[in-house]
Amino acid sequence: MQASLSISKVLVVGPKGSGKTSLLCRMVFDSTSNCNSVPGQFLKYSYSTGNGETISFLFKEVNTLPTTEKKSAYILTLNSNNRGDLESLPNILSMISDKRVIIALCMADLHYSAAFWVDDVKKVVGKRDIRIVPVSAKTGENIKQFMSYLSDLVLT
Repeated sequence: MQASLSISKVLVVGPKGSGKTSLLCRMVFDSTSNCNSVPGQFLKYSYSTGNGETISFLFKEVNTLPTTEKKSAYILTLNSNNRGDLESLPNILSMISDKRVIIALCMADLHYSAAFWVDDVKKVVGKRDIRIVPVSAKTGENIKQFMSYLSDLVLT
């Protein structure tokens, strides 16, 4: 018997300029050089987990919330250098509370100039079970770890 192919649709949301497109490019192409052709498009990506499973993702960048699209999870991007992203977090979370969420704290390579960091996001998130991962689309920092956490989120 052949195993069925499972595709998880993940919506990528966040404030304007928070790193949605760059993060998608880094996850899909392992580069940010193809970013101009990506915004708003579906991207199929297969990721092999540590235990040998392969997960296929369909990513879609969404700029308008709330949305009624069917999805497995959300990636919420925040630009750690823009304090406004942290201030918009409670409102965004209220619009996406119907599914599992993982937060990509973008521009981790610029953490020395960050307006906020992981502990600040944790205070806003409160007791919700949301993983916060500092990532850098520019350098690829923590992208593999982020994908591993996203896979775990979708599989559970």
